[in-house]
Amino acid sequence: MRVSQRQVVLALLTIFTIGALFSLIYELIVSSNSSNLMFIGSSVGMLILAGLLIAYWRGWSHARYVALILITLLIGLTADGVYLTEEFTLAAFLPPVLALIVAGPLWVVGSAIGVLAILIVRAGGQGIYIDPFALLLYSMTVGGMLLARMVTNTAQLDAEESAAQVRQSLAHSEMQANELAQKAGELEEQNAQQRRLLDLVTTLETPAVSLADGVLLAPVVGHLDSRRAGDLTRRLLNEVSAQHARMVILDIAGVPTVDTAVAQSILRTIQSVRLLGCEVTVTGISASVAATMTQLGINMAGVKTARTPQEVLRTDLLITAPPRQN
Repeated sequence: MRVSQRQVVLALLTIFTIGALFSLIYELIVSSNSSNLMFIGSSVGMLILAGLLIAYWRGWSHARYVALILITLLIGLTADGVYLTEEFTLAAFLPPVLALIVAGPLWVVGSAIGVLAILIVRAGGQGIYIDPFALLLYSMTVGGMLLARMVTNTAQLDAEESAAQVRQSLAHSEMQANELAQKAGELEEQNAQQRRLLDLVTTLETPAVSLADGVLLAPVVGHLDSRRAGDLTRRLLNEVSAQHARMVILDIAGVPTVDTAVAQSILRTIQSVRLLGCEVTVTGISASVAATMTQLGINMAGVKTARTPQEVLRTDLLITAPPRQN
């Protein structure tokens, strides 16, 4: 169960107020030889403690210090009889104990010296309160209280510093997490841009242009490696399927050299497109490329060829044009 200092102070003020009330009742009813000083002190102390209790409950934090001063004065001024000259009253320990709970080390020392000074003055500088042995015991007890308070304050400060370090570490971790999340978002955006650029490059490398109704032109420029061949095949298959093309003109005029790998890639592309029921005509075969393909023994049997895409279009128009009626 965790108890705050405010709850402790409220409980102590309540206890002291009730104690003062019972002391007043005792002086009025039970005690037959009570002095006017004790009666007045009990009455005034009860009223002031009740007021301080209400004030502290309503938010006046200095009420605890006023209550400590009041209790110190009451104990010093109400001690009477043998407790003033012959016996050391245990009530003298109450102010430093209260200061130990509700105030700080200076209040512990101040309340102890204050109550002792009042008792010595009232006893006329004589009696038990100037006895060296009694003063030594009292000083040792108050000193132990002071050391205990200092240890408690040190432990509390260490705990607050540790809590502050933990909060600082958590804040630093959260800041790092936010920075990492931001960098991850930026990296994701960069990756998305790179993917869009790669898609654009792929589209530019393997274009498919519609020349006429149902006729697509796929010009190939530069070296045709396995990656470009795969991209070309996928793009042609998608375009043929989407546009219901009946003919694809594969122009390789921009291909500088043809080796076995390039020729096999072209043949695989042609076979894939044919599976969709679309005719393929290869154009742009230069003399050097044709010679190379012949020397390599590349079999182009069954593959339609033409010099230029325009020649394919003219032939296609003549074939598909309706006969003229005489």
